Amino acid sequence: MTKKTKDIKDLKKEINQKHINFYDKTLSVLEFMLDEYSKELARADIEFLEIPKNSIASLDFLISSIGKVQKGQRLALGLDLEVPDNNEPEINIVEGLNESKI
Repeated sequence: MTKKTKDIKDLKKEINQKHINFYDKTLSVLEFMLDEYSKELARADIEFLEIPKNSIASLDFLISSIGKVQKGQRLALGLDLEVPDNNEPEINIVEGLNESKI
């Protein structure tokens, strides 16, 4: 392996680790925001069907943000590249079998 190839590999690894750290930090912030927001909603004296649209939009924004962080983390960690093991038993099909002769 050449020095340049090794340097690029090390740089990719370093940048990927920064992405992972960034997504972890962002997820912590979103978790805090969601916890605090849910407390606010619980304290508010609002009927379920009367929740203001801006409250619903804020909740939707938080959920969307969490989904984006999850996607980024999965990409940075390479989780979507892993192929799950096939643990199902192999099935053999016998052709020309006559049930009446069994």
